[in-house]
Amino acid sequence: MTRIVVTILLIVAWHFPTTYFAPADPPNEHGWLIWPFGKASTPVVHAFEGALAPSSPTALTSPTLAMVAAGLASLAFVIAIASLWGIVIPADWWRPAAVVGAVSSMVLFLLYLSPLSVIPLVADLVVLWGVLIASWTPQTLTEG
Repeated sequence: MTRIVVTILLIVAWHFPTTYFAPADPPNEHGWLIWPFGKASTPVVHAFEGALAPSSPTALTSPTLAMVAAGLASLAFVIAIASLWGIVIPADWWRPAAVVGAVSSMVLFLLYLSPLSVIPLVADLVVLWGVLIASWTPQTLTEG
């Protein structure tokens, strides 16, 4: 049961950075609770525009830190889920994949900090707490 709950947490954590690549259209062009990126989303500090973050997620012209963070988080969470269930990915990859996913996602949501960033940041913090403090492993999560 515990492994199912953690899988749901990882799916939620995966969902938020992945929305960076498909920003919401009007009337939610500034994003909304379950889809934090909209076509009008902007970095929290305009000085971040350029190499760190595009002026909006739809301006995907050249790679930026935000784009790399979103892609890395999305991929790492998928690897963590597969590793947790022993699907193709070795169980040893669970911890590094979950940490890389959470940290990358936190970088993305700190660049685009807004009230819509709270839920993704909390999900990332719970993942980090579970991996680093509570010592979740595929084995301990299967036992619970």
